[in-house]
Amino acid sequence: MLPLEAIELDAFRRRHEHDTFWCRLLLGGYGLHLTTKLYTDRICSLSSWAC
Repeated sequence: MLPLEAIELDAFRRRHEHDTFWCRLLLGGYGLHLTTKLYTDRICSLSSWAC
């Protein structure tokens, strides 16, 4: 699970540095590669490279 707080995102990135995340077509997504986005003013999220 992606951490919601910015302070926890670095540890998540280190733990999953060799993993990839994809937007699932079966769940209504576009099948694009996802990356983590760090925010300090709201919860962190996953975003497609196209965004």
